[in-house]
Amino acid sequence: LDDLFECMPTILITIIFSFKLASLMANSKKIEACLKTIEDDWLSLKTDSEKAILQRHAIHGQYLTIFYAVFMISTGLLYMFKSIVLIMIEDTSNSTRLAATKLPFRVEYGYRIDQYFYPIVIHCYLTVYSHVTATVAADTFYFALIQHACGMFSVVGHMLEHIGEDINENFNLKPHKMNDNDYNKALSCLRKHLHVIKFAELIDSTFANIFLVSVSLNMIGGSICGIQVLMNLNDAKDIVAPLAIYIAQLTHLFFQFWQAQFLLDYSVVPYESICRANWYYTSERCKKLLLLIMSRTISPCRITAGKVVTLSIESFGVVLKTSMSYFTMLRSFH
Repeated sequence: LDDLFECMPTILITIIFSFKLASLMANSKKIEACLKTIEDDWLSLKTDSEKAILQRHAIHGQYLTIFYAVFMISTGLLYMFKSIVLIMIEDTSNSTRLAATKLPFRVEYGYRIDQYFYPIVIHCYLTVYSHVTATVAADTFYFALIQHACGMFSVVGHMLEHIGEDINENFNLKPHKMNDNDYNKALSCLRKHLHVIKFAELIDSTFANIFLVSVSLNMIGGSICGIQVLMNLNDAKDIVAPLAIYIAQLTHLFFQFWQAQFLLDYSVVPYESICRANWYYTSERCKKLLLLIMSRTISPCRITAGKVVTLSIESFGVVLKTSMSYFTMLRSFH
């Protein structure tokens, strides 16, 4: 049972890693559409204030990407720390069993490990590196898409908030459509709003299955890592690897749910902006368009795990509770 607990986290991570890459490759057309949408959105902005809003979200996504990449790479190094230290202080040439304990994770190559120790350990390090970098690449791409969608919702909100601000109390309630500037602005906002909603749905369809597998297996893997930490509380060198995996899994999940919460919050920005705008100084036809936008924001944009669970900070708490339940159950078995 101890051997099973030791092997399961790395097996689950490999399954998540492989499924994530396979899904992204299968959804290459959707990824291309997302990137094309980002390019078109930047080209569609007309004022400096709109560009500044989207630029602010892009910079936030950049900082988030750098932090996440540095953190995950540091966690990967922490995971390999035990192996590196043991290689430096102990001789492996005369013991296959001793050599196996120095590897970052359990492997089976079919040869005497002590004879091919250094090629095997290099292969293990490259495996860890590839898993970390590919995970960072996929996750930070998701972060960038979410931040762009949030930025575009902010742009729409900014445009809506300035509707009716240049009109006095003697405005014409029924102006000609060609002369109704606020109506034209509202129509542009409606089109842009629907465009951003479609983009958010494209993000969800691209990552929904990935998140379903990731959330499910990370819950189980996190529970098993918790068991390993408890098993090795009295052995510092054996606690580092499971602790590093647990921290990485928890951070990985949190960032996925946190960014989805961003989208939930920003998708209602147009509604709040209309409430702050001088909508009462607009024509009847303009008010009807504003009502259409408000009615659409009643159902905010969501990122889901397989169309089953909506990702948010609240659901992240539920995932943690479920993981602790698995942890309690596995601990009783052990």
